[in-house]
Amino acid sequence: MSAVTSTVEGFSISHAAIISATTGLEETYGDIYGVNSGSLDLQVGSYSNEGDDSILSIWDWVEMANIQVQAGYISFQLMALLTGSTLSSSGSGTGIRYDIPLWEEDSFNVANRPMRVRVPSKDSNSNTRLIDVILFSVKFAPISFNGPAYKDGLKVNYTGKALLSATNEAGVTLAKRAVGRIMSIASV
Repeated sequence: MSAVTSTVEGFSISHAAIISATTGLEETYGDIYGVNSGSLDLQVGSYSNEGDDSILSIWDWVEMANIQVQAGYISFQLMALLTGSTLSSSGSGTGIRYDIPLWEEDSFNVANRPMRVRVPSKDSNSNTRLIDVILFSVKFAPISFNGPAYKDGLKVNYTGKALLSATNEAGVTLAKRAVGRIMSIASV
């Protein structure tokens, strides 16, 4: 194996999950299973300080990051985790039925949660790595769906806004507020 470098290239999202705000570990039912696609877009603000008929300086800042993850599998347990709703079941074996309220009025504004987005990668010496993006405080929007469509099936969309946070994913106070952090780690 060549020496590991700090220059990495990422591929497609392989994993996304909700993580615990107290331990920083993945929640028991926080896995977004079957990720099809995803994006992480930064929303910035800018102010141009003008004087003497010209721009004298520009101030830029981060407002939030918009996260979108689409999955091919619907996890009723994850929906319960993100909405604060109660998952119920009845029956047994192949006759079991799972039930959760959909778009219930008090499920739209639940507590923010930290999130991990994982991307397989390689460094500049071709060593296999992982890029983990940890978002400290994500305000999730109501879950939405695409389809069902011929040959594509039914897709579930998880969207949210990652906000500036004074604490990291494990609740530890930060020296400066941040949206999250990015890490290059050994592949497991």
